[in-house]
Amino acid sequence: MDPAGERRLQIGGVAVSVAVDPAWIERLRRSTIFQTVLRPAYRAVRGRTGRHAEAVPNGRANGGFDSPPPARRVVPTSNTPEARAIQERVDAIEWYHTIELPHGVVTPGTVDHRRQIERYGLPADMRGMRVLEVATFDGFFSFEMERRGASVVAVDVDSWLDCDIPRVVRQHIIDTGTDRPMGAGFRLAKELIGSQVDRRGMSIYELSPEKVGTFDLVFLSDLLIHLRDPLGGLESVFSVLRTGGTAIIAEPRASELGPLSGATIAHFEGFTDGVWWRPTVATLTALLRMAGFDRVEELARFRLDATWDRPVDKVVLKGHRAT
Repeated sequence: MDPAGERRLQIGGVAVSVAVDPAWIERLRRSTIFQTVLRPAYRAVRGRTGRHAEAVPNGRANGGFDSPPPARRVVPTSNTPEARAIQERVDAIEWYHTIELPHGVVTPGTVDHRRQIERYGLPADMRGMRVLEVATFDGFFSFEMERRGASVVAVDVDSWLDCDIPRVVRQHIIDTGTDRPMGAGFRLAKELIGSQVDRRGMSIYELSPEKVGTFDLVFLSDLLIHLRDPLGGLESVFSVLRTGGTAIIAEPRASELGPLSGATIAHFEGFTDGVWWRPTVATLTALLRMAGFDRVEELARFRLDATWDRPVDKVVLKGHRAT
């Protein structure tokens, strides 16, 4: 492979050149899922097969990789004993969401939704609404909807093994005992904020009226790209919506497809950074309709405020259940 990321192959009498985007390789190397799950799995497979280290992105023979993208640096606005005590607890957790906590402490999340919250189409007054957030992670959106008056149930998986991951990766996690619990950020933020959000450990595929009841609104953000079966996930969402209810789906869109970005296709990312698919807006709309939504409207498109090197272009869609 040359420095530009091009590999030349000889197939019979035909020479084939395959170009690999260096930015894609860099994103793979720096991703959290690669650092904590895929790299150990790769090393285990390499050890069994005797493959040379040149198969590693960038051909690093020593197996060394850069750390994941650094979290957003947040300077505390208070230096009181209370603030320092909270900050110490915050520093012990790896945060995805940027969340404002008491005494001027803000979690150093890699994603900051605060300045873009109005793009998600949440009602300003949610009093009297029963709401479900799917894949809450650290809980930013659940706490925000509760602040607006909603009664909120939040669901998410409780460990890496509960994620929708390839079989070979799952088996490696089991064999090496490297499963990781999830939800520490949510629990700490809930405690400090004094929230009443009801978090339940389950995946989107497990949703049913029997398990969680029904809701006026279901919200999910940045989840479908992490599912091998996004349609199945949306069907589960539809099943727990009340008649007249709505679902807000905020997902990265395949803007990198250029002229094809208006077609009903998806970019298969091969589980890079935990991502299976990056669909176009047309594909997301079609999936929502196939899941049963009578009407789908687009609310917004914007670039996510995050610390990743690769920009994330999002779309927010709202699906309506008429019956």
